Amino acid sequence: MPDLRVSGGAVWLAVWLAVILLLSGCSLLQPETDPLTDLDEALAAQDYNTAWRIANRIDPEDTSPPVQQRRETLNQDIIRFERTRITRARQLANQGQWREALDHLDDARRYWAHGYAIAEARSELDQRQMVALLRERTRLLVSEADWLLGAQASVDDLQRFADPSAASLYQRHQQRAASLAEELTTLGEWHTSQEHWTLARDALRTAARLEPTRADNPQLARAELAVSQANRAAQARRTSTLQREARTRLDRYQRSGTIEDLLSARDYIEQHRHRGDLQREAAEVETLTRRRFQEDLATGDALYASGDYQAAYRYWSRIAPLKPDDQELDKKLERTRRVLGSLEQLRRQ
Repeated sequence: MPDLRVSGGAVWLAVWLAVILLLSGCSLLQPETDPLTDLDEALAAQDYNTAWRIANRIDPEDTSPPVQQRRETLNQDIIRFERTRITRARQLANQGQWREALDHLDDARRYWAHGYAIAEARSELDQRQMVALLRERTRLLVSEADWLLGAQASVDDLQRFADPSAASLYQRHQQRAASLAEELTTLGEWHTSQEHWTLARDALRTAARLEPTRADNPQLARAELAVSQANRAAQARRTSTLQREARTRLDRYQRSGTIEDLLSARDYIEQHRHRGDLQREAAEVETLTRRRFQEDLATGDALYASGDYQAAYRYWSRIAPLKPDDQELDKKLERTRRVLGSLEQLRRQ
Protein backbone atom coordinates (compact mmCIF):
# COMPACT_ATOMS: atom_id res chain seq x y z
CA MET A 1 0.00 0.00 0.00
CA PRO A 2 1.24 3.51 -0.69
CA ASP A 3 2.45 5.70 2.22
CA LEU A 4 -0.33 8.28 2.88
CA ARG A 5 1.52 10.15 5.64
CA VAL A 6 2.08 13.88 5.10
CA SER A 7 4.85 15.85 6.75
CA GLY A 8 4.07 18.81 9.05
CA GLY A 9 5.78 21.28 6.66
CA ALA A 10 3.60 20.18 3.79
CA VAL A 11 0.49 20.75 5.90
CA TRP A 12 1.48 24.32 6.75
CA LEU A 13 2.29 25.00 3.11
CA ALA A 14 -1.13 23.80 2.08
CA VAL A 15 -2.78 26.02 4.71
CA TRP A 16 -0.90 29.15 3.53
CA LEU A 17 -1.80 28.44 -0.09
CA ALA A 18 -5.45 28.14 0.89
CA VAL A 19 -5.33 31.45 2.79
CA ILE A 20 -3.71 33.25 -0.15
CA LEU A 21 -6.27 31.89 -2.58
CA LEU A 22 -9.07 32.91 -0.23
CA LEU A 23 -7.76 36.46 0.14
CA SER A 24 -7.23 36.77 -3.59
CA GLY A 25 -10.75 35.70 -4.18
CA CYS A 26 -12.05 38.25 -1.69
CA SER A 27 -10.11 41.04 -3.36
CA LEU A 28 -11.51 40.05 -6.71
CA LEU A 29 -14.97 40.27 -5.23
CA GLN A 30 -14.39 43.88 -4.00
CA PRO A 31 -15.97 46.42 -6.35
CA GLU A 32 -13.65 48.97 -8.03
CA THR A 33 -13.94 52.50 -6.67
CA ASP A 34 -15.29 55.24 -8.90
CA PRO A 35 -12.32 57.23 -10.30
CA LEU A 36 -14.38 60.43 -10.30
CA THR A 37 -15.07 60.00 -6.59
CA ASP A 38 -11.37 59.41 -5.95
CA LEU A 39 -10.55 62.46 -8.03
CA ASP A 40 -12.98 64.61 -6.06
CA GLU A 41 -11.43 63.45 -2.79
CA ALA A 42 -7.92 64.22 -4.01
CA LEU A 43 -8.99 67.69 -5.15
CA ALA A 44 -10.66 68.39 -1.82
CA ALA A 45 -7.39 67.47 -0.06
CA GLN A 46 -5.36 69.60 -2.53
CA ASP A 47 -3.42 66.43 -3.32
CA TYR A 48 -2.83 67.35 -6.95
CA ASN A 49 -0.20 64.65 -7.47
CA THR A 50 -2.80 61.95 -6.76
CA ALA A 51 -5.50 63.82 -8.63
CA TRP A 52 -3.26 64.02 -11.69
CA ARG A 53 -2.54 60.29 -11.61
CA ILE A 54 -6.23 59.46 -11.30
CA ALA A 55 -7.14 61.81 -14.15
CA ASN A 56 -4.54 60.16 -16.38
CA ARG A 57 -6.08 56.74 -15.73
CA ILE A 58 -9.43 57.89 -17.10
CA ASP A 59 -9.95 57.04 -20.76
CA PRO A 60 -8.76 60.05 -22.80
CA GLU A 61 -11.62 59.40 -25.21
CA ASP A 62 -14.14 59.91 -22.42
CA THR A 63 -15.63 63.35 -23.11
CA SER A 64 -18.69 63.01 -20.92
CA PRO A 65 -19.66 66.20 -19.04
CA PRO A 66 -18.68 64.87 -15.56
CA VAL A 67 -15.21 63.92 -16.79
CA GLN A 68 -14.74 67.15 -18.72
CA GLN A 69 -15.87 69.19 -15.73
CA ARG A 70 -13.40 67.53 -13.39
CA ARG A 71 -10.52 67.86 -15.85
CA GLU A 72 -11.25 71.58 -16.09
CA THR A 73 -11.54 71.85 -12.31
CA LEU A 74 -8.22 70.05 -11.88
CA ASN A 75 -6.45 72.37 -14.32
CA GLN A 76 -7.90 75.51 -12.75
CA ASP A 77 -7.15 74.33 -9.21
CA ILE A 78 -3.54 73.57 -10.09
CA ILE A 79 -3.08 76.98 -11.73
CA ARG A 80 -4.64 78.71 -8.72
CA PHE A 81 -2.52 76.65 -6.32
CA GLU A 82 0.71 77.51 -8.16
CA ARG A 83 -0.17 81.20 -8.37
CA THR A 84 -1.08 81.42 -4.68
CA ARG A 85 2.05 79.62 -3.48
CA ILE A 86 4.38 81.57 -5.78
CA THR A 87 2.82 84.91 -4.82
CA ARG A 88 3.21 84.18 -1.12
CA ALA A 89 6.81 83.01 -1.58
CA ARG A 90 7.66 86.24 -3.41
CA GLN A 91 6.06 88.27 -0.65
CA LEU A 92 8.23 86.50 1.91
CA ALA A 93 11.31 87.03 -0.25
CA ASN A 94 10.52 90.73 -0.62
CA GLN A 95 10.51 90.90 3.19
CA GLY A 96 13.92 89.25 3.29
CA GLN A 97 12.55 85.99 4.71
CA TRP A 98 14.45 83.76 2.30
CA ARG A 99 14.29 80.53 4.29
CA GLU A 100 10.52 80.80 4.71
CA ALA A 101 10.06 81.68 1.02
CA LEU A 102 12.01 78.69 -0.27
CA ASP A 103 10.49 76.31 2.29
CA HIS A 104 7.05 77.49 1.19
CA LEU A 105 7.77 76.43 -2.40
CA ASP A 106 9.38 73.16 -1.33
CA ASP A 107 6.27 72.34 0.68
CA ALA A 108 4.11 73.13 -2.36
CA ARG A 109 5.85 70.40 -4.34
CA ARG A 110 4.51 67.82 -1.88
CA TYR A 111 1.08 68.62 -3.27
CA TRP A 112 2.04 69.28 -6.88
CA ALA A 113 5.38 68.04 -8.18
CA HIS A 114 4.72 67.76 -11.92
CA GLY A 115 4.45 71.40 -13.03
CA TYR A 116 7.32 73.69 -13.96
CA ALA A 117 5.99 77.01 -12.56
CA ILE A 118 6.90 76.28 -8.93
CA ALA A 119 10.32 74.91 -9.90
CA GLU A 120 11.04 78.01 -11.99
CA ALA A 121 9.87 80.29 -9.19
CA ARG A 122 12.14 78.53 -6.73
CA SER A 123 15.12 78.87 -9.05
CA GLU A 124 14.34 82.57 -9.47
CA LEU A 125 14.11 83.16 -5.70
CA ASP A 126 17.28 81.17 -5.12
CA GLN A 127 19.13 83.46 -7.53
CA ARG A 128 17.67 86.53 -5.85
CA GLN A 129 18.73 85.16 -2.49
CA MET A 130 22.32 84.76 -3.66
CA VAL A 131 22.39 88.33 -4.97
CA ALA A 132 20.99 89.61 -1.67
CA LEU A 133 23.53 87.54 0.24
CA LEU A 134 26.42 88.95 -1.78
CA ARG A 135 25.12 92.47 -1.19
CA GLU A 136 24.95 91.84 2.55
CA ARG A 137 28.38 90.20 2.57
CA THR A 138 29.84 93.22 0.82
CA ARG A 139 28.38 95.61 3.39
CA LEU A 140 29.65 93.48 6.27
CA LEU A 141 33.15 93.26 4.84
CA VAL A 142 33.25 97.00 4.18
CA SER A 143 32.25 97.58 7.80
CA GLU A 144 34.93 95.17 8.99
CA ALA A 145 37.52 96.91 6.83
CA ASP A 146 36.49 100.29 8.24
CA TRP A 147 37.06 98.91 11.73
CA LEU A 148 40.45 97.52 10.81
CA LEU A 149 41.49 100.81 9.24
CA GLY A 150 40.26 102.69 12.31
CA ALA A 151 42.41 100.47 14.51
CA GLN A 152 45.53 100.85 12.32
CA ALA A 153 47.27 103.25 14.71
CA SER A 154 46.88 100.81 17.59
CA VAL A 155 48.06 97.96 15.38
CA ASP A 156 51.15 99.90 14.37
CA ASP A 157 51.95 100.42 18.04
CA LEU A 158 52.31 96.65 18.36
CA GLN A 159 55.66 96.91 16.58
CA ARG A 160 57.13 98.69 19.58
CA PHE A 161 56.81 95.55 21.69
CA ALA A 162 59.51 92.89 21.91
CA ASP A 163 57.17 90.10 22.97
CA PRO A 164 56.56 87.63 20.10
CA SER A 165 52.81 87.70 20.72
CA ALA A 166 52.72 91.34 19.62
CA ALA A 167 54.41 90.47 16.33
CA SER A 168 52.00 87.57 15.87
CA LEU A 169 48.99 89.81 16.47
CA TYR A 170 50.35 92.41 14.07
CA GLN A 171 50.89 89.75 11.43
CA ARG A 172 47.35 88.41 11.82
CA HIS A 173 45.97 91.93 11.38
CA GLN A 174 48.01 92.45 8.22
CA GLN A 175 46.92 89.09 6.82
CA ARG A 176 43.27 89.85 7.51
CA ALA A 177 43.59 93.24 5.84
CA ALA A 178 45.13 91.61 2.76
CA SER A 179 42.42 88.96 2.69
CA LEU A 180 39.72 91.60 2.95
CA ALA A 181 41.28 93.64 0.15
CA GLU A 182 41.32 90.60 -2.11
CA GLU A 183 37.73 89.58 -1.40
CA LEU A 184 36.40 93.13 -1.62
CA THR A 185 38.08 93.49 -5.00
CA THR A 186 36.42 90.30 -6.22
CA LEU A 187 33.04 91.40 -4.89
CA GLY A 188 33.46 94.90 -6.28
CA GLU A 189 34.22 93.61 -9.75
CA TRP A 190 31.19 91.30 -9.56
CA HIS A 191 28.95 94.17 -8.51
CA THR A 192 30.35 96.15 -11.42
CA SER A 193 29.31 93.38 -13.81
CA GLN A 194 25.81 93.53 -12.29
CA GLU A 195 25.77 97.35 -12.38
CA HIS A 196 25.36 97.56 -8.61
CA TRP A 197 27.37 100.75 -8.80
CA THR A 198 27.23 101.99 -5.22
CA LEU A 199 28.28 98.63 -3.75
CA ALA A 200 30.93 98.25 -6.44
CA ARG A 201 32.37 101.67 -5.63
CA ASP A 202 32.29 101.07 -1.86
CA ALA A 203 33.93 97.64 -2.14
CA LEU A 204 36.67 98.72 -4.55
CA ARG A 205 37.30 102.00 -2.75
CA THR A 206 37.67 100.17 0.57
CA ALA A 207 40.00 97.62 -1.00
CA ALA A 208 42.15 100.52 -2.23
CA ARG A 209 42.23 101.98 1.27
CA LEU A 210 43.46 98.64 2.60
CA GLU A 211 46.02 98.28 -0.18
CA PRO A 212 46.72 101.56 -2.01
CA THR A 213 48.11 99.69 -5.03
CA ARG A 214 44.54 98.68 -5.85
CA ALA A 215 43.50 102.30 -6.41
CA ASP A 216 44.34 102.05 -10.13
CA ASN A 217 41.74 99.32 -10.69
CA PRO A 218 39.82 100.51 -13.80
CA GLN A 219 36.62 99.05 -12.39
CA LEU A 220 36.85 101.51 -9.48
CA ALA A 221 36.99 104.47 -11.84
CA ARG A 222 34.09 103.02 -13.79
CA ALA A 223 31.98 102.55 -10.66
CA GLU A 224 32.73 106.04 -9.35
CA LEU A 225 31.75 107.56 -12.69
CA ALA A 226 28.52 105.56 -12.78
CA VAL A 227 27.61 106.58 -9.20
CA SER A 228 28.32 110.22 -10.00
CA GLN A 229 26.15 110.07 -13.11
CA ALA A 230 23.37 108.29 -11.21
CA ASN A 231 23.46 110.93 -8.47
CA ARG A 232 23.22 113.72 -11.02
CA ALA A 233 20.35 111.96 -12.77
CA ALA A 234 18.55 111.44 -9.46
CA GLN A 235 19.05 115.09 -8.55
CA ALA A 236 17.67 116.11 -11.93
CA ARG A 237 14.60 113.95 -11.37
CA ARG A 238 14.08 115.41 -7.89
CA THR A 239 14.46 118.92 -9.26
CA SER A 240 11.98 118.24 -12.04
CA THR A 241 9.46 116.80 -9.56
CA LEU A 242 9.83 119.76 -7.18
CA GLN A 243 9.57 122.26 -10.01
CA ARG A 244 6.41 120.61 -11.35
CA GLU A 245 4.81 120.69 -7.92
CA ALA A 246 5.80 124.33 -7.40
CA ARG A 247 4.36 125.23 -10.79
CA THR A 248 1.16 123.32 -9.98
CA ARG A 249 0.70 125.32 -6.78
CA LEU A 250 1.40 128.61 -8.47
CA ASP A 251 -1.10 127.81 -11.22
CA ARG A 252 -3.66 126.81 -8.61
CA TYR A 253 -3.33 130.24 -6.99
CA GLN A 254 -3.64 131.97 -10.34
CA ARG A 255 -6.95 130.17 -10.88
CA SER A 256 -8.39 130.50 -7.38
CA GLY A 257 -6.94 133.79 -6.22
CA THR A 258 -7.17 132.65 -2.58
CA ILE A 259 -4.65 133.64 0.06
CA GLU A 260 -4.53 130.02 1.20
CA ASP A 261 -3.28 128.84 -2.21
CA LEU A 262 -0.73 131.65 -2.35
CA LEU A 263 0.59 130.71 1.09
CA SER A 264 0.68 127.03 0.09
CA ALA A 265 2.78 127.83 -2.97
CA ARG A 266 5.11 130.15 -1.06
CA ASP A 267 5.68 127.72 1.82
CA TYR A 268 6.37 124.79 -0.52
CA ILE A 269 8.83 126.80 -2.63
CA GLU A 270 10.61 128.14 0.44
CA GLN A 271 10.92 124.65 1.91
CA HIS A 272 12.39 123.10 -1.25
CA ARG A 273 14.07 126.14 -2.75
CA HIS A 274 17.64 124.91 -2.53
CA ARG A 275 16.97 121.20 -3.02
CA GLY A 276 14.99 121.76 -6.20
CA ASP A 277 16.68 124.77 -7.78
CA LEU A 278 13.47 126.77 -7.43
CA GLN A 279 15.04 130.22 -7.78
CA ARG A 280 12.76 131.25 -10.63
CA GLU A 281 9.66 130.02 -8.83
CA ALA A 282 10.83 131.75 -5.63
CA ALA A 283 11.14 135.07 -7.47
CA GLU A 284 7.69 134.61 -9.01
CA VAL A 285 5.96 133.79 -5.74
CA GLU A 286 7.68 136.73 -4.07
CA THR A 287 6.33 139.04 -6.78
CA LEU A 288 2.83 137.59 -6.41
CA THR A 289 2.99 137.93 -2.62
CA ARG A 290 4.16 141.53 -2.75
CA ARG A 291 1.51 142.44 -5.34
CA ARG A 292 -1.31 140.75 -3.44
CA PHE A 293 -0.23 142.37 -0.21
CA GLN A 294 -0.18 145.86 -1.71
CA GLU A 295 -3.50 145.38 -3.53
CA ASP A 296 -5.38 144.13 -0.48
CA LEU A 297 -3.70 146.71 1.74
CA ALA A 298 -4.96 149.45 -0.61
CA THR A 299 -8.42 147.88 -0.74
CA GLY A 300 -8.51 147.91 3.07
CA ASP A 301 -7.46 151.56 3.09
CA ALA A 302 -10.34 152.43 0.75
CA LEU A 303 -12.84 150.52 2.84
CA TYR A 304 -11.57 152.18 6.02
CA ALA A 305 -11.82 155.63 4.44
CA SER A 306 -15.42 154.89 3.43
CA GLY A 307 -16.26 153.92 7.00
CA ASP A 308 -16.56 150.18 6.39
CA TYR A 309 -14.22 149.31 9.24
CA GLN A 310 -15.35 145.70 9.52
CA ALA A 311 -14.58 144.94 5.85
CA ALA A 312 -11.25 146.78 6.08
CA TYR A 313 -10.33 144.71 9.12
CA ARG A 314 -11.21 141.49 7.27
CA TYR A 315 -8.98 142.41 4.31
CA TRP A 316 -6.03 143.37 6.47
CA SER A 317 -6.35 140.30 8.71
CA ARG A 318 -6.43 138.04 5.66
CA ILE A 319 -3.12 139.35 4.26
CA ALA A 320 -1.33 139.44 7.63
CA PRO A 321 0.26 135.95 7.10
CA LEU A 322 1.86 137.26 3.88
CA LYS A 323 4.00 139.68 5.92
CA PRO A 324 3.79 138.72 9.59
CA ASP A 325 6.28 141.41 10.68
CA ASP A 326 4.88 144.36 8.71
CA GLN A 327 4.62 147.20 11.23
CA GLU A 328 2.37 149.38 9.06
CA LEU A 329 -0.22 146.61 8.80
CA ASP A 330 0.00 145.92 12.55
CA LYS A 331 -0.79 149.59 13.24
CA LYS A 332 -3.76 149.54 10.86
CA LEU A 333 -5.17 146.42 12.51
CA GLU A 334 -4.67 147.83 16.01
CA ARG A 335 -6.32 151.14 15.09
CA THR A 336 -9.25 149.35 13.45
CA ARG A 337 -9.73 147.12 16.51
CA ARG A 338 -9.96 150.23 18.70
CA VAL A 339 -12.45 151.87 16.35
CA LEU A 340 -14.61 148.74 16.18
CA GLY A 341 -14.44 148.45 19.97
CA SER A 342 -15.56 152.06 20.42
CA LEU A 343 -18.43 151.61 17.98
CA GLU A 344 -19.53 148.50 19.85
CA GLN A 345 -19.57 150.45 23.14
CA LEU A 346 -21.62 153.25 21.59
CA ARG A 347 -24.06 150.70 20.19
CA ARG A 348 -24.61 149.21 23.63
CA GLN A 349 -25.25 152.58 25.32
